[in-house]
Amino acid sequence: LLALLLWIAVARALKPLVALTHEVESREPENLAALDTSSAPHEVKPLIERLNRLFGRIGASLQKERRFTADAAHELRTPIAAIKAQAQVARASSTEAERKHALDNAILGCDRASHLITQLLTLARVDTLDNSARESCRIGEIAAEMIAALAPAAITKGVQLELLAGTEFTVNGNPELLRVLLRNLLDNAMQHTPGGTTVQVKISQEDGAYCLSVSDNGPGIAEDERNKVLERFYRPLGTQASGSGLGLSIVKRIAEVHNASLQILPGENGGLLVRVCFKP
Repeated sequence: LLALLLWIAVARALKPLVALTHEVESREPENLAALDTSSAPHEVKPLIERLNRLFGRIGASLQKERRFTADAAHELRTPIAAIKAQAQVARASSTEAERKHALDNAILGCDRASHLITQLLTLARVDTLDNSARESCRIGEIAAEMIAALAPAAITKGVQLELLAGTEFTVNGNPELLRVLLRNLLDNAMQHTPGGTTVQVKISQEDGAYCLSVSDNGPGIAEDERNKVLERFYRPLGTQASGSGLGLSIVKRIAEVHNASLQILPGENGGLLVRVCFKP
């Protein structure tokens, strides 16, 4: 009789867990609604609450991925349509000059599409990054390396790249991503600064943090737009320079991976100053 009573008591106590097991097992993969905790035993409620938080994070991640995929598809549609249009113009051209002009525009469209795809792949890689690839990185050496790599493109645009003398510092990070960060900052500055001006890279120590700054002499960004330009695919109205709207969002994500702060400020001589500060 005692064994029967124990069996009945245990069965009743486990009934909510059995119901929870069946509910989780019968769920569709896309169903991330919160589990009901009203009938669960007090001891199991913390587990269900943590499962609900996990479902929430997974739902937010999936929503972010869907939005990113939709934005990427939309952005890729534009250069592909432009390439097709130029190819049709080239096919219908009656003179060699018109054909050559249309083919040159098609090649330019291919370059833009290639740049956008590279940016998308970089952003996807950064979003899935772990901390296993960290090492000691000298920021001054990385800055000098990237300036040397981009010097030919800067000369073509009539822009001078300048590394200001400052305090060299070392951070524990991913050297490849830090190169991508600086490349995007320099590319962005070169795109928006007029020819005959200078893009400056400065390494300094400010308020107990080590900072890497890139400044240009372009039109700058209005104060109410500075947070918006960090969003993916966002481009301020009236922007004449080509681009995908991903450069600064990639910089923001890389800064987050390295626990660094990102500031967008007006430059000392007009233009824009972007500063990334690393905690020592």
